[in-house]
Amino acid sequence: MRINSIRRMILLGVNSVVLLLMVITGFITYSSTHHELDELFDAQLTQYARLLDQLLIQNSLSLDHTDPLIVYVPQIAEDGIERTSAEERRPEGHKYENKVAFQVWSTDGKLLMKSANASDRELAPRTSGYHEVFHDNRRWICYSTYNREHGYWIFTGQREDVRGELSFYLALDQLIPLSIALLPITILIWIAVYWGIKPIRDLSKELATTKPSMLTPIDITLPVELRPFQIAINQLLKDLKSYLVKEKRFIADASHELRTPLSILLVHADNIKKSTSKEETDAAANAILISTKRLSHLVSQLMETEKLEHSGQLKLTSLKLISLIEESLALVDVGLLDKVEWDLDIDPSLELRAEPGLLVAALRNLLDNAAKYAKVQSHVRITAHVVENKLVLTICNELPEGIDVDLERMGERFYRHQSNQHISGAGLGISITTKILELHNAELSYSLESRLVITTVIFSA
Repeated sequence: MRINSIRRMILLGVNSVVLLLMVITGFITYSSTHHELDELFDAQLTQYARLLDQLLIQNSLSLDHTDPLIVYVPQIAEDGIERTSAEERRPEGHKYENKVAFQVWSTDGKLLMKSANASDRELAPRTSGYHEVFHDNRRWICYSTYNREHGYWIFTGQREDVRGELSFYLALDQLIPLSIALLPITILIWIAVYWGIKPIRDLSKELATTKPSMLTPIDITLPVELRPFQIAINQLLKDLKSYLVKEKRFIADASHELRTPLSILLVHADNIKKSTSKEETDAAANAILISTKRLSHLVSQLMETEKLEHSGQLKLTSLKLISLIEESLALVDVGLLDKVEWDLDIDPSLELRAEPGLLVAALRNLLDNAAKYAKVQSHVRITAHVVENKLVLTICNELPEGIDVDLERMGERFYRHQSNQHISGAGLGISITTKILELHNAELSYSLESRLVITTVIFSA
């Protein structure tokens, strides 16, 4: 049976342990008591035999009579009524007298003396010491002793069930208080468990009141055992909040950026509908084609950005920096590639660990932007060197007249300075590049010296 309640499991577990301890305690008590009673009653049997022997000797009793001497034992029947020890002590004797017997036999097998409750056959073998025998289907513990001087055997015996009964009652006396205490113990445990799991109820209430729009950390005092859960839940809420913020930002950004090209497409489509000549139709169709390509490029960048937002660790390999730069230059648009002169000053031995596909895309974006925002036929200088075990890559380009940049906002999604609105692109390239470089444990920064824009990428070791 599966238990799905902590409270019930603790109650059942504790009560089971208590019951098990009670059983073990009862067994140990019974065994120990039975052993002690065995020793006590065995000693009494020996004492009775010696006392009887001394009485026979001291009083010079004649045992030569024909019939055995019978010692009276009162027959007190057990009626099953529970009585106190004082009530059991009656004037005529005690009911347990029936369970103790003795005999005196001559060496020639003649019964000389016995208690009234003893049988007419010898209680025990004629061997000095203790014996366990059966009489009338009852087990007896007997003691035998021989008087050599006077030539008779003395047997004393006690029914074994006396010892078992006394051991049972003594063990029961130990267990009854424990059994009575079991109910209040269970109630106290239930109360303790109820208050013990109160922090779990508090945590559950806090989680129940948490809404997707209010993913605030759980700020309640919990026991040490529940703090790992609190920390894990708070981290999950933090991650979930961050994820939702990114999703909302992505939707807002995408909606914002897609609105303009879609509006332009509608305008050109309307122009086709209203065109009156082939030239107008072709111009509008060509404009639609250009806008569609830009829109496709924008959607690709949006998807790439979203993918990078949720990227984990990359699988990095050791690569030559010069090879990555050359591969990136090969992907730059031919028009931009021919617009400027490219100066490379990179040691061929420089290496770094990177995911080639992503890093080439990032470097291509940086080179693409350097060419876009450079004077025609100016020089774009690419250098690399090692500083304090860090690889530093710099890309320098000279801004043309009329073009300005805001260094603090470069790298933001969809940002482009108002003086640069005529330059193609959606403003997502540097945002994607920044994320790729972060995944490579690299830092991207910009500086401006006169009209010279310096893009710096620092790769940590």
